[in-house]
Amino acid sequence: MRNVPKSFYNSAAWKRCRELYLQQHPLCEDCLQRGEYRPAEHVHHIIWLDESNYTDPEISLNWRNLRAVCIDCHNREHSREQPRRWRVDEAGRIAPQVAAE
Repeated sequence: MRNVPKSFYNSAAWKRCRELYLQQHPLCEDCLQRGEYRPAEHVHHIIWLDESNYTDPEISLNWRNLRAVCIDCHNREHSREQPRRWRVDEAGRIAPQVAAE
């Protein structure tokens, strides 16, 4: 969560914002763009929150900065920020990722 205090995600303001956004956007917005219909489970910030902007409601609570996503789209988006710690070797086995030198 890039140094965003859990208190933000536990706040009444965020919980209410998230709840109302999902009521208005019950389907995954990313999947809809591909012509797929999947229920949204998460509300994702387009401009990701960090310690410098989470207190700014124009970023953290503004619906123009939100999109409803399913679990697969949410995980795909967040996996981009984390380097892979594993790989599949030639035999199809999972192996630790070797750091680039």
